[in-house]
Amino acid sequence: MPSTTMNSVFNPLELAAVTAAINRARTGRSAPLGPEPGIHSEKDGELAWVERVLRHRLRLDSLNRPVAVRTEYGCIQPLLTGGQHYRAAVLTVPSRGNALSFLATYDEQRRLSFDLVDLCSLCQQQVPTEEITCFEDLGDYLLQARDALGGSPRFRYSPAHAADCPAHGD
Repeated sequence: MPSTTMNSVFNPLELAAVTAAINRARTGRSAPLGPEPGIHSEKDGELAWVERVLRHRLRLDSLNRPVAVRTEYGCIQPLLTGGQHYRAAVLTVPSRGNALSFLATYDEQRRLSFDLVDLCSLCQQQVPTEEITCFEDLGDYLLQARDALGGSPRFRYSPAHAADCPAHGD
């Protein structure tokens, strides 16, 4: 169980994510997640479906308290790598201090992926920094357990980097 010091540093969402990451580190397994929400329907809307998938992967509905998520289309990042016409969705979850912002895009296997958006250490622009596939990944990120994470495959190619940023790939 996390210490009382951790309880005062993290809000309930963050504390739950950190606890899940610690449990995964101890057992070597993530908690079972179950099937993801089905593909959105016409009446439902794509942004509502994207929000449901994020809520599912981060188990936001299991926290016994409402967790607001603001969802909108982004203006910079493409939905698909190299895409020109469709924009990624940006989801913002309130958090103590700063809100947690996620970028929803499709990866190379056309699977919906979520990247935590944070400042690039080289250009100070908000870019996709860490791919978050489950609640435990968010906990690792909050604990700064970077060795347990692999970064975002979209980090180098994000158009959100400053034009002269050395982190920006071709």
